[in-house]
Amino acid sequence: MKIASGIVRFHVWQALLFGAPVVGPVVLAGTFGAALTACADENDPATWAKRLEDPAQRSTAAKRMAQFFQDSLTKNNNNREAPEVKKVLDAVVEPLTKVYVAGGLDEKTRKDLMKGLADMGDPRASAAFAKAFTDYEPGKNDEDVKFSAQAVQRMVSGKKTPDQTLVDALWTCFSKFQMSKAKSINLVTDLHDAILEVKSPSYGPKAVEKLAAPVQDSVDSQKDQIHFWQKISIRVIKELKFAPAAKPLVKVLLDPRKAELRGTVQAALMVMPKEAEDALLAALKGTDAELAKLTAEVPDKVGVAILADTLSWISRSAGKDALLAALDQADSDTNRVVIAQSLTRFPPDQRTKDALLKTYTKIPAGTRLKTPGDPLARPVLVQVAAAFYDPAMTEWALKEVAASKGDEGASMIAFGLEAAVKLMTKDQLTKVGEVVSKSWSAKEQEIYKAAATIVTACDKDAACYVKKLGEPIASGDGVGMWRAVKAARMAAMFGKDDTKQALLASVDKVKEAGARLAVVEAIDYLCPKGDAQAAAALDKIVAADVASGNKNLIAGDDAVVKVANRLRARAL
Repeated sequence: MKIASGIVRFHVWQALLFGAPVVGPVVLAGTFGAALTACADENDPATWAKRLEDPAQRSTAAKRMAQFFQDSLTKNNNNREAPEVKKVLDAVVEPLTKVYVAGGLDEKTRKDLMKGLADMGDPRASAAFAKAFTDYEPGKNDEDVKFSAQAVQRMVSGKKTPDQTLVDALWTCFSKFQMSKAKSINLVTDLHDAILEVKSPSYGPKAVEKLAAPVQDSVDSQKDQIHFWQKISIRVIKELKFAPAAKPLVKVLLDPRKAELRGTVQAALMVMPKEAEDALLAALKGTDAELAKLTAEVPDKVGVAILADTLSWISRSAGKDALLAALDQADSDTNRVVIAQSLTRFPPDQRTKDALLKTYTKIPAGTRLKTPGDPLARPVLVQVAAAFYDPAMTEWALKEVAASKGDEGASMIAFGLEAAVKLMTKDQLTKVGEVVSKSWSAKEQEIYKAAATIVTACDKDAACYVKKLGEPIASGDGVGMWRAVKAARMAAMFGKDDTKQALLASVDKVKEAGARLAVVEAIDYLCPKGDAQAAAALDKIVAADVASGNKNLIAGDDAVVKVANRLRARAL
């Protein structure tokens, strides 16, 4: 600085003394600026922010600014709220955003810049993220969209609500995104997750609109409509509990071309039980002409069966009454069996038990259902009879096992004996054991022995059975799983309200999926009028499992979610 200043003064003095033009200072202005640049603080983000304005330095500057953020984050143990991290963000986010929004970047610089902004996940970069979504073209800015979707997720997880412009841009991108043309599964996943995490009320009507699109037979149409647009839209509706979607969801349920979506639709309908029940009953009873027509047009007349199955997952009294009435009018064996089977998901009473037994007598031996897998009808009915928790049905199950022949006999040995083992009490152990010893393999007989040991030890003591649920189950231990299943079922059979509370306390301790299913079904049985508090307790368990990241627990919690929704629905 002093040398440069001295040279300037020398040239000025020389010009004054000899009358020469004063050109020195003009030339040395550049030298002076260079000296300033050379003295700039390379560790100051603001220095690099200025260099973004120079196309020649832009790429390097963008990377360096992103590195400032990463370094500060590492230094502060990934605490994004640390003052040092915030100071860096204050210096780099807005300049980087301004450059991205202005456009005109080469591909590499654009991607690097967007990745840096996405890692920061700062709402002040929303304009850049929105531009990436709005400008989406397959194969051109896929990486930008992926990073922007990750940024949205990072914002939401950090309790920062994306502004409406960004929310709208995300949906715009989702609406024109075609899974069939995507080259990266990560891009599909990130876009899916971002849409669901935003939970914007503005998405409700838009999601319903997506459901109206027809599905063609082509592979691309299946990918785009079924596996992406419509499946995600249904999940959005579920997350929002968007009740106006009830009828559109039932229309999807009854569309044969959208059969793959039925499970997703049922899950969505369960979170809006009143509105869903109204729409389903309107379809079943024919009071809605459009839905009645769709029901009648389902191939093999299984429209009624689809409605019955869905109503049973909601499990409210109006649905039970409607299914009992529909059973008398059923015009096919498949509909009769599915309706009777569906009735076992409602709180049991004499009407539902009689309905199942009456249906069983109407079904000819060897009848197969027109449902996935073409199962034999009568073994299905014997198997689901275990849901009544009534030991009086044990001998009926044994009788049907003994009477069945051929393929049906083999199926009955598997499913009918399973029901008998679930239902048997201490005074029935010998009879069940005799049939098991003749019909099951040595390995299968270990299941019976485990169940019998539990029953012998606890008899009619519900608290004893609940205590048995605390026994560990090794991974892959089928016998241990069945021991827990039997304990849960017997606790319900002989339990009271305090048993329900004890079972609720045990759910989190029972990690094996089959055993946990039995525990929550036992809770469901003990809550015939529903229980919002019990539902909330189950919700907390599911939330904790999701937070843990344990994929096995998360996968096994589907039953927990369903039972929680049923308890809530019946409590309304």
